[in-house]
Amino acid sequence: MTIHQNIASVDRAINIYEALADRREPKGARDKLARHLDALYLNGERDPHRLTVHGLSFLRDYERQRNS
Repeated sequence: MTIHQNIASVDRAINIYEALADRREPKGARDKLARHLDALYLNGERDPHRLTVHGLSFLRDYERQRNS
């Protein structure tokens, strides 16, 4: 995986988030999530499962910030 190749982790995180939160992907989240996961990848995180977990945390925080 290289930068912008974390698409599988992005898709997994969004799919899980939508299922657990029973709501749609927050507007604008996909691009920000991809950049966030790319940064983690470039800093050494290579495990796709951990990247997905980071993605779920990011989505939760992203939606909280949008709703506050």
